[in-house]
Order: sequence, then C-alpha cells, then structure tokens
Amino acid sequence: MIKIGFVVNPYAGSGGRTGLKGSDNLKILNPETPNKVGRFLSLAPKENVIYITPSGRMGEYYFANYKNIKRIVMRDVGSKEVTDSEDTVIAVREAIRLGAEIIIFAGGDGTARDVVKGLGENKNIPILGIPTGVKMHSGVFAETPEAAAKILDDIVRGDFQLVEAEILDVDEDEYRRGNYVAKLYGYALTIKSKYIVPSKEEIKSNPEELEEIAAYIIENMIDGVYYIMGPGSTVKYIERKLGIETNFLSTDILLNKKLIKNNVNYMDLLKIQGDLKIIITPIGSQGFLFGRGNQEIGPEVIRKAGKSNIIVVSTKEKIRSIECLRIDTGDPSLDEALKGVYRVVIGYDEFYAIRTC
Repeated sequence: MIKIGFVVNPYAGSGGRTGLKGSDNLKILNPETPNKVGRFLSLAPKENVIYITPSGRMGEYYFANYKNIKRIVMRDVGSKEVTDSEDTVIAVREAIRLGAEIIIFAGGDGTARDVVKGLGENKNIPILGIPTGVKMHSGVFAETPEAAAKILDDIVRGDFQLVEAEILDVDEDEYRRGNYVAKLYGYALTIKSKYIVPSKEEIKSNPEELEEIAAYIIENMIDGVYYIMGPGSTVKYIERKLGIETNFLSTDILLNKKLIKNNVNYMDLLKIQGDLKIIITPIGSQGFLFGRGNQEIGPEVIRKAGKSNIIVVSTKEKIRSIECLRIDTGDPSLDEALKGVYRVVIGYDEFYAIRTC
C-alpha cells in the first residue's frame, strides 16, 4: 500500500483566463480546478494506494465522486474558509508525518515552492505536480492531469526512477509589467518520465530571423480578419513592425493591421464577431502552444478559429530545441482535435514541420 500526500491549491490558475498572468495573492477560486483534479482522479490507480489529504477544497472536496478511493482526511488542515500558502506547507508536513511516500499537488510554481518548503529535511520524498496554475516553469509538472495519473500508475507498479528537478518561479508583479524575471528557488526529487515537462528555459531570438518572420506574416495578413496575437517575443516583434507597442506577455487583438485592444482576457476574445486567426509561438523550451502563459486564449476561442487558422511562428534555434509541441487547453477533446503536424513559420516563406506530443 503506497501512501500519497495529495494537496490542492484551489486558487492556483485563477489569473489565467482573466489575463492577470498569475494567481499569487489572488484569493479567487479557480473554477477549472475541480475538473482538472477530477480528470486526474478518474484515471489514477485505485488499488494499493491510500491518499492523505486535507479537508475542504485543499483535498477532500474532490473525492466526492470517487468514494472507492481510500483516503485519510486531515480534518484540522484546510478547514479555513480562505486558505493560503502556509496551509499548503502545513498539509505537506502533516502528510509526511502520517507516512506519505510521495506528494502530489495541484497548482503552479508558487504551490511547488510551498510544497518544497513543507518537505523540510525530507528531501528524499519526491513530488509531482498536476498543472492547474498559470506558470509552470518548474520541472516537476506532468503535461496534463491525465499524464500525472499515468505517472502515478508507474509509481504504484514500481516502474519508475527519481530525478532531481529545478523549482523555478517568476516575480508576478514584474511579470504583469511585461518583465520576465525567473528565479531558481531550489531543487526537488520528481519522477523521470516522458510525461514530465522540463523546466522552462528562455532562448534568445535571432534578429534577422525575426525580421523575416514578421515580413512574411504582415504581408499575408488579410483585411477584415481579426488576429489574436499571443504573448512571446516573436509575436510581439511582428506587432512592433506594425508600429504597435505592447509588452511581450500581452495577448492582443488586431484588425486591418491595427491594434483593437491589448492585454485582453478570455471574455474579451469570446466577444469577437467575425473571422479570426490566432498567431502564437511555443512557450520557452517547454513547447506549449496552449495552456502555459496564454490561458486567455481559451477553448471556445480556439474552436471558433479552428486548427487551420492557428499560425505558429518561431525562430529556428527555438523550434529545433523542442522535441514536440504540447497542448493543454483545459478541454481534453479539443486537445485531441488539435493534435497533428504544424507548419511553423521560421523565416520569409520558410517553414518547419513539427508534431504534437
């Protein structure tokens, strides 16, 4: 019987769809968390495991539809009406005291930092993240909730290896101003798996390639079509060539090569009436098209545009450093529909074919 510490940060990711670029200090429940945690629990092994979890929305709440999963509820942990990072630390410590052999948590980088703090001297206990935050730069997160369940299944079967991973986070105040300031906060053991996303590294862009990409995209923009411009330096370079200045984390709307609105959220995008295209670049070396740093571009917006109207741009060094493209829109059926080969614009009328994972 494997004892699993299971901790949920119910606020993680609440700033994603709203365009706030993070959820640190935001005490807004993320409405997508129950679905994501449920996706994990529905596939997670039910035999030979017992979950040690806090009460309320930090854990027990999500087991309502999974009565067959054995669990120990820490009644004194997570019972506050509004929980905070210290509650995560306490939950991890208590789970370890009760015999947890691994900590599985739902959240983002801030939650990962709290989990590591909770480990204290117990650095031999591995951690695994279910991605529900806005920023998942640390190398302890599964690609999707379903992937986290597959990894746990490997653990239960004893078919796994441990590896040390970086715990990274960014300054959210700087992040919202458009300044990417990442910091290494330490290391933690996690599971070596193809389903674990590597820690994020930023790759510097080649100015000549950016010029060619921008020239090609601008020349082929269609009047009367709305263009959703995702975050990232490659996409923002295209906007600057049009005389539009927004920070590189902003998602913007263009029409007839003019800025309609910058730093938009999901609801802004849902209001678009007319044909639209989405111009995005893979996020860092993690290779995410959707689901990391651009959650404003939510499922229904992507469906409205259609796969054929997703334009991917990238410099050559960046795209060649990525093994495959990852997609985590929050809707598994849409993720499946978006799978396949993408033709990435890497220069003027120059393309690179790459598959999804």
